[in-house]
Amino acid sequence: MDIKNILVPTDFSTCSETAVSFAIEFALATEAQLFLMHSVSSTFSIASERLTERMMSDDRFREIESQAVTEIGDPGPAILRQAEEKQADLILIGNKGSSGGRRLLGSTAMEVLSKAKIPVLSVPEKSTYTGFEDILFMTDFNNGDLSALEDTLKWAKYFNAQLHVLHVFTEDSFNELIKYRGFREVVKERLKYEKMSFQRVFNPSFYDGLLDYMETRNANLITLTRYQKNIFQKIMEKDHTREVSYEIETPFMVLNGDKYL
Repeated sequence: MDIKNILVPTDFSTCSETAVSFAIEFALATEAQLFLMHSVSSTFSIASERLTERMMSDDRFREIESQAVTEIGDPGPAILRQAEEKQADLILIGNKGSSGGRRLLGSTAMEVLSKAKIPVLSVPEKSTYTGFEDILFMTDFNNGDLSALEDTLKWAKYFNAQLHVLHVFTEDSFNELIKYRGFREVVKERLKYEKMSFQRVFNPSFYDGLLDYMETRNANLITLTRYQKNIFQKIMEKDHTREVSYEIETPFMVLNGDKYL
């Protein structure tokens, strides 16, 4: 795992404060630099002062390399610009968890999750950093999933974590079984890790299948791979990333699958 720079957007809400606290602990564990960011609508703003006050009020900031950043413009595009400018390896953003219902992420977080070229780690409001001892990687056997899993494996090795490769399927077919077994065998051949296991779960509802599986595990992190879809696929298929974000109270990381193609 090579995380050197972490960008953490904040709007000073309780939700984003949880993300900031989580990010500090994560930065302490990885020795990464933290960029605490807030977007403003004009140059006449006290955001810089508030960011500085926030950093001075938490002694943990003294133990890491950190910097306050303000950016003029709408939050979503501003976050993406700063991620590129600061050469961030990770964007860490808060979400409201299950209490937020269908609006828990909001348009800004969904825009970042949908467009970021780097991994985005979304942290529910009730989360506390405890490390990542149990990581769940979800796959639909897309072309870039093997490389995405390889990147996730770096996290697993760093934290000495159990890594579970999960496929939730909604239609039981012979072709699906062949794909699962083929993917599993290729992974075992190319990626060596003693703590990696494979699960295949059937449920007519992808979302219900994931929730049922999560009840049997104590995962600290869920990893999904996002691909740009064509118009037909957007209409015909549900967005699994969006489904996972609605109710799961476990931190989840979204990887940009297109970079692996």
